[in-house]
Amino acid sequence: MKLGQTGIALLGTLVAVGTALAHTGATGIVKERMDAMSEIGDHVKAVGTMLKSGELDLARVSVAGEAIAKHGGAAMLKLFPEDSLHPPTEASPAIWTEWAKFQTLADDLQVAALALKSTADEGGDKSQVAEAFGTLGNTCKSCHEAFRIKK
Repeated sequence: MKLGQTGIALLGTLVAVGTALAHTGATGIVKERMDAMSEIGDHVKAVGTMLKSGELDLARVSVAGEAIAKHGGAAMLKLFPEDSLHPPTEASPAIWTEWAKFQTLADDLQVAALALKSTADEGGDKSQVAEAFGTLGNTCKSCHEAFRIKK
């Protein structure tokens, strides 16, 4: 199904409104981390869309990898201080009882995002980018399965 320019604009608006509504009432560190996760999600969606469409823009993939990487590792850990479970958080208390696992996944996110960036910077083809993107996606999935409250 082809959406056309109007359909694409409408879809983009709906995604933005949905994200804004999901963050309604979020303040402080909870809002900061929800915003960071939204930025990561936006970049993941952009790369995923490129891979599906076959219109791969390596410069945009590189930018996405770099943007995602800046939220990984220590930057991710800073977004999860103890006692930051106030609504509308989706963070599970398991983060703090399994901190070492969470820390490993935060580091893995940064490593996978930088690998995606590197693949793009080195002129990787679609299959190489897809492989790096798959590793990144699996890291996100592992963390969400272990540490995100299912709604």
